[in-house]
Amino acid sequence: MRVSEVFVSVQGEGPSVGRPAVFLRLAGCNLSCSWCDTKYAWFGGEELGVDVVAERVLDLLRRFRGVNLLVVTGGEPLLQSEELVELLSRLRRELPYLEVEVETNGTVDPREVLSYVDRLVVSPKLSNSGLPEGVRRVSEGVVEAIRTRGDRVYVKIVIEGLEDAEEMLKVVEELGVSRDRVYLMPQASTLEELRRRLPAVVEMAVEYGFRVSDRLQLVGEFR
Repeated sequence: MRVSEVFVSVQGEGPSVGRPAVFLRLAGCNLSCSWCDTKYAWFGGEELGVDVVAERVLDLLRRFRGVNLLVVTGGEPLLQSEELVELLSRLRRELPYLEVEVETNGTVDPREVLSYVDRLVVSPKLSNSGLPEGVRRVSEGVVEAIRTRGDRVYVKIVIEGLEDAEEMLKVVEELGVSRDRVYLMPQASTLEELRRRLPAVVEMAVEYGFRVSDRLQLVGEFR
């Protein structure tokens, strides 16, 4: 597996916001969003066997007894789906109580890993990401996962302002996801940007019935 980093922190975004977690960040991504806050994970990474990665994760979970959540993120972790299934299968055997959350941009079919996760957090990109037109936002596998296992799937959409509303609503409609499982999150790399953009996100959430995701890592200045 290509691993960027493994560490303990608090989940700053999405449905598990505020929860302590072990983060496994896998290297490599098939997109290049202009505002990405982990561009260092697009490339490089340390090549490690699944057993080595499992031991690193297990070591942190044993040391931090109050943590029972693993967040697999990237990059785009589903580019390594085969190895990820092997890893999660082993971790489930070792720690049956472990909760697993996988973050994905939605362009890779997630169904191979879906039975091994408690939450799949899909983040389809709007045009504010700077991606060229014609780039497919979500795979058919994501739509099918929402249709058949919607209880495990959440959606997180990065918003710059009210001008994103029409495009965002179209994406949600295409996905067929329940609105109470959609989180709108301000596009921000600084606390100042977060404060400036949050009111528009709140306005959209109230008007259309979505939820708002904070970015605690900016508020608390942690990773």
